Amino acid sequence: MQLAAAPVPKAEIGHQTVPGGAGAASPASTDHAAVKPDVRAPKPDPLKEAVKALREAKSGGEARSLEARAETLRQKGLDPAVLLLIKHANKGLETLDFRLAQQAISDALVLQPDKAIIRRERAHVRNAAGDFDGAISDLAVALQADPDDVKAWELLAEVERGRHDYAAAVNALDHALALDPKLPDGDKRRKDLELLRDGRPT
Repeated sequence: MQLAAAPVPKAEIGHQTVPGGAGAASPASTDHAAVKPDVRAPKPDPLKEAVKALREAKSGGEARSLEARAETLRQKGLDPAVLLLIKHANKGLETLDFRLAQQAISDALVLQPDKAIIRRERAHVRNAAGDFDGAISDLAVALQADPDDVKAWELLAEVERGRHDYAAAVNALDHALALDPKLPDGDKRRKDLELLRDGRPT
């Protein structure tokens, strides 16, 4: 024997009736149950904050402290083996063993080729060894990855001075001064480069 379907009860709301009574779900309640996307702001980049603060430093002491902080942040994430190789490279520079220094820093770059600071350090070694073209090649890569690196711009100014391209040296130092207006002896260094650029004795 077939059972007849039971009639659906209705609950009155105002002048309307809703099938199923008070327990029935409405589209509005479904919308409220939807999960809202996470709209929290991303965490600020500590290095970018240090760079910004360096531009606005009120004193030389504050600037040097911020520069040191930025340098520490740039070294963050370097492997212990890389730090050891950089230490060996610096020892090579101290003893004027440029071959040892270049080998050590190049080995470090093989381990972490994406770290701009290692490129900058190899440029430093190459400049000390008189390989100006090699230094500029490394600095071009380093500054493309990290254009806010004051030390890299300072080094580029030094390399260009060694190559006697004084106009390029002034330009590089201007970048450094824009990032760090309190750069030690910055104005004097720029004036000396301008004199060399213009063919006048320093």
